[in-house]
Amino acid sequence: MKKTRSTRGLLTILLALSVLILPALALAGPRSGGSFGGRLGFRSSPSFSTPRSYSSPGYSGGGSHFIFAPGWGWGFGGYGMGGGMGLFGTLMVVAVVGYAVYSISRAVRRSRQGGVDQAAGWPGYGYDDDQVQAMPGRAYVYKLQIGLGRSARGIQQRLEQFATSGDTSTEAGLASLLQQSALELLREKDSIRYAGADASGPMSLTNAETKLNGLSLSERSRFAVERVRAADGRLNRAQDVAVEGKEALELVLVTLIVATRSPLGSFKTVTSHPEVEALLSELGGISPSGLLGLEVVWTPADPDDSLTETDVMTTYPELRSL
Repeated sequence: MKKTRSTRGLLTILLALSVLILPALALAGPRSGGSFGGRLGFRSSPSFSTPRSYSSPGYSGGGSHFIFAPGWGWGFGGYGMGGGMGLFGTLMVVAVVGYAVYSISRAVRRSRQGGVDQAAGWPGYGYDDDQVQAMPGRAYVYKLQIGLGRSARGIQQRLEQFATSGDTSTEAGLASLLQQSALELLREKDSIRYAGADASGPMSLTNAETKLNGLSLSERSRFAVERVRAADGRLNRAQDVAVEGKEALELVLVTLIVATRSPLGSFKTVTSHPEVEALLSELGGISPSGLLGLEVVWTPADPDDSLTETDVMTTYPELRSL
């Protein structure tokens, strides 16, 4: 009986503490944020068609065709010609053999160029230099999160400017926004104090888009007011009054979430400033044809909102101090 009463008393105390503490936690951390991005690459992903099927030479369709059978001479269907091989037949055989040799050599060359995708452990595909080196129907999702000291607080205004004036309606525009965002973070590299990186893939295009959406919603749900949101050519602004944090602004957190057609070679867990800089450089170099989707999220967005070291440690425990 005593044990039951003590247990009930403990539960009552915990409940009372939760009533007092949870509202305080809800008010902790930044209340404002901003974001921009798009999913255009998923909408325009090329369909990889299967090789064209050819009917056998002896099909019963119209038009001209020929049949060659050693020891039986030539026959041209549709033209009524027959007889021995002759000069014309010899030239035709040489042409067919030459094309076969060319096809085989081309296949061998592509196989050597493709090799094995060491990053993902999947067989590679040989493409010309001006084509995207990617596996058909596969995608990769990357997340890089960076906490910058207050000396880099000007990046809030620059990211908002990208959102309001950037082009989120084209793949080239999204690639340009990614490049500009990575460049701004590189310019503030001396202010980077926290970082975290995560990579996923290869996966199907459907799963990649789902994961990108999930990561984006998770980051955007961390603040109550989304001051600016630009996506797929549309721009929305919140009309809420700008908030003023109860504590000083110590950090600005920027998150880059990127879906690509091909793997990024140097993407790994970050432990130092040079590794963060390498990842930013690689993300900034993604071409429009290799970009499937993008999300750039930052918080706080209001200049007088606050984000402290304690907020980062409690809300973003996955980040590593650099």
